[in-house]
Amino acid sequence: MLSFNKNGFFEEIFMDGNFVNHQSVVSEIINKDFFYPETFAFSKLSPLLIRFLNQLKKSGKSINTISAYRNDLSLFCEFLIEKQISPDNYSYPAQENWLHFLKENGRHSQSSMRRAQMSVRTFIHFLVSEKIITNSPFLDIKSPKQPAPALLTVTHEKYLSLCRTLKQLAINKDEKAIRDWTLILILGECGLKASEASNLTWGDVWPELEEPTSENSIAGCLKVTGNNERLVPYNLEVSRALNMLKETREQMSLSTSLDSKLFFGYLNVSRKTRTNFLHRHGIKFVIYEVCTEILGIPYNSESLRNHAILRWLSKGMDNEKVANLAGYSSLNSLERFLNSKERKKVSTRKTKSTK
Repeated sequence: MLSFNKNGFFEEIFMDGNFVNHQSVVSEIINKDFFYPETFAFSKLSPLLIRFLNQLKKSGKSINTISAYRNDLSLFCEFLIEKQISPDNYSYPAQENWLHFLKENGRHSQSSMRRAQMSVRTFIHFLVSEKIITNSPFLDIKSPKQPAPALLTVTHEKYLSLCRTLKQLAINKDEKAIRDWTLILILGECGLKASEASNLTWGDVWPELEEPTSENSIAGCLKVTGNNERLVPYNLEVSRALNMLKETREQMSLSTSLDSKLFFGYLNVSRKTRTNFLHRHGIKFVIYEVCTEILGIPYNSESLRNHAILRWLSKGMDNEKVANLAGYSSLNSLERFLNSKERKKVSTRKTKSTK
């Protein structure tokens, strides 16, 4: 039996920016184990899988996504070779055997099995597009879908309550409250992710040259760097919080240079030992802690970001602009977000009809 997880077949994921081709090793094992003519050239599975993974890499897929495909499809190729099933003959009985094979190899959860099925579907589509096979029975069945999670969002009333409480503490010169209030506003008004907020520097804060005329007018922009680089406007309230945060950092003898991060942290409960920045996980913990303490609900950073996105939509902003402000790679991402928002739990309990 050929194992795609042994003999160092995928011990090294990349070499010179590409997946390593171990075709000679695979061909030697195949020639040793199988002595009869093949209708499908199983010896091609190794280079085909490597070509597929490299195509994913070139299309911009993340390392984690590619790794998931690699793990699923290396097991699938092992299954095909062991059972002598070609991808173009992957019929219903073979699909049942594949699910059983997954369980034998420790894939017991429904989500893991669904993901493996979707990985196989994508790979078979690739084989058809490359004209390796003409079709497969597997493409005729309905694709398994991952269940959409319910969208967790801070309601606008609770968001306002959270901001009011933190603002009052901030006015009283509580340095932690000033930091937390600014952070809540940047997530809840500007729709940034925790990782994006943690990377903000003072050089990324671009205030308007002219004084804003109203509370809702644009007071400046935040330059969000990373994969989805963009400019996100902020209002006068965010501007006030940023000014207070900058003054607080200066009073704490922390740098406010252009390359210094916005948010500081603490190394202990007494707040006596400070850090010059707050990383992504630290921000997530702060949000969880503050929301639990003030609202009694352990909201996360994503629920604040969702609040901002829903507010933009409620104000009549078009979908393309919302997707751009949120840093989505396409409108499809926003559509998935909206589908999650509209998804409601349906009770399965039967009700008696009254006549």
